[in-house]
Amino acid sequence: MEFLKKNRLLYWTIEILLLAILILVLSSLSFIFEPIGIFFRTIFFPLIVAGFLYYLLHPVADFLEKHFHLKHLLAVSLTFFIFVLLVILAFIAFMPQLVEQISNMLGSLPSFAKDMQKLVDSWAKSNWFKQLGQEIKVKDIQTQISKYSSTFLKVSLSSLGNIVSFMTTFTVNLITIPIMLFYMLADGDKFIPFINRFVFPSRTKEVSELAARMNKTISRYIDGQFIEAMFVMTFITVGYLIIHQPFAPILGIFSGLCVLIPYVGPYIGMLPSLFIAMTISGQQVLAVLAVVLIVSQLDGNLIYPNVIGRNLKIHPLTIIIILLSAGNIWGLFGMILGVPIYAILRTLFIFIYNLYQLRKGKKNSLEDALIKEKELPNDRLKQPKKED
Repeated sequence: MEFLKKNRLLYWTIEILLLAILILVLSSLSFIFEPIGIFFRTIFFPLIVAGFLYYLLHPVADFLEKHFHLKHLLAVSLTFFIFVLLVILAFIAFMPQLVEQISNMLGSLPSFAKDMQKLVDSWAKSNWFKQLGQEIKVKDIQTQISKYSSTFLKVSLSSLGNIVSFMTTFTVNLITIPIMLFYMLADGDKFIPFINRFVFPSRTKEVSELAARMNKTISRYIDGQFIEAMFVMTFITVGYLIIHQPFAPILGIFSGLCVLIPYVGPYIGMLPSLFIAMTISGQQVLAVLAVVLIVSQLDGNLIYPNVIGRNLKIHPLTIIIILLSAGNIWGLFGMILGVPIYAILRTLFIFIYNLYQLRKGKKNSLEDALIKEKELPNDRLKQPKKED
């Protein structure tokens, strides 16, 4: 074993082979693990959403408890009631318009496909397009545009057939998420005392300080992501309304969600707006680019550095792998949540590792852990100034 550890290449080769064999064996026993996988997939989404909401609302409950001298359960109940009331009011105020916008967008898909076809035809007849070279087969491009437009339309219409399944899942989550959230707010403070009582009875101070730093890191990360997404969502929507961009609310919400995707998020969020603007006029395309550029500059120079602050040290290659894998498995939804979930799990793993170091009784374990926590920033890899 010592020889293997000295020969690192051979050691890691054997480790990877053993891991591959383990995965192969487990995959052959899928009939055993499939029910477990279904169980975790079922609770994963409501648990993640409830966890995000917990870190958003816990500071509010803590503020009410400390500054207004309310009992813990009363502060939690009041925070939960205010949150539910705001959600209901927002649902009543904005949901009819949002549903109408979605219906209009789905109804406009056939005309949108025709407009794209006309746009390509007009490009094909223009002199500058012909001068690009005779090797470009215009008819093939037109055929591909028509093919992808019709395919997109069929996919969009077929997705409506899953409305019953979606509504069932939505209803279940609508019930389970608030229940999870309430108990997280009510009993979240009992987690660390539980660890101290049963695992580290002699390390109460160290574990409490590590947990406080972990909670602070995750809380700042989630708060920063939420504020940035809301900023982009609001100002993109307002900008699109000013320039009379069709479906402005939906496009603004989409842009706000896509900004959570590192590097490529702003560009993905801009694409639907550009496609729609191209069917209107060249001036509309320039107006969309101007809105996105202004909001991106405000976000990159004002919101991002001041609200989010220091960044979580995630290697760019790691981010690319997360985006590719999560996007391939769960689509755009996976790309949006992949990096945030990784960042949170990474922080939790560091916390668990620090607890393991404390359990081993190393003298400098607490000091090393605190240094690591101080070095941990509160968000994803620092990006260059955001552009359009």
